[in-house]
Amino acid sequence: MRYIAGLLLGIGLIVLTFILIFRAFSGGSDEPEAPKVDLISYATTDAVMRYTIDGAVNADQSHYRIRITVSNDQVLYEELQGYQGKVRETKTYPSNTDAYATFLRALALAKFEQGNPEAQKDERGFCPAGRRYIYEGLEGGQSLFRWWSDGCAAADGNFRGSASVVRDLFFRQVPDYSKLSSDVRL
Repeated sequence: MRYIAGLLLGIGLIVLTFILIFRAFSGGSDEPEAPKVDLISYATTDAVMRYTIDGAVNADQSHYRIRITVSNDQVLYEELQGYQGKVRETKTYPSNTDAYATFLRALALAKFEQGNPEAQKDERGFCPAGRRYIYEGLEGGQSLFRWWSDGCAAADGNFRGSASVVRDLFFRQVPDYSKLSSDVRL
């Protein structure tokens, strides 16, 4: 009886070893994959990439957002007030296809287009005393993808890219970002 139990245990360990090896080579992630978006292919289209910083949850008149939209011919900086997004200030900068292609390549390397489509899609109310960050790709008014993260917990949100690299890339598209955003209380 002891030999049979040992034999069954040995077979079980061998099967478990094969399962672990197979999962290691196949990626082993149970997280669903979002459809792949080839960002660089959008360099000559009307597609835009957008980054939004949504401020703390507070009174409508005290709520602010900063939104940066980059396309192949311009960069648009916007300050929005209230939850309905009343435009408070805008500034536009010229761009070109080569600059946009390089920007898209950098975003792709930072995994800007990657997220978990099965995770929470609605960022409202998360991190109420902090900020929420929204990462979007749009073409012809249609969403290519929309992900989010926040400043409170790494587990919040569905964005899977490098938040700090993406943030810096968008800020660098606005030459006077520090000056423009200095009076916005997020």
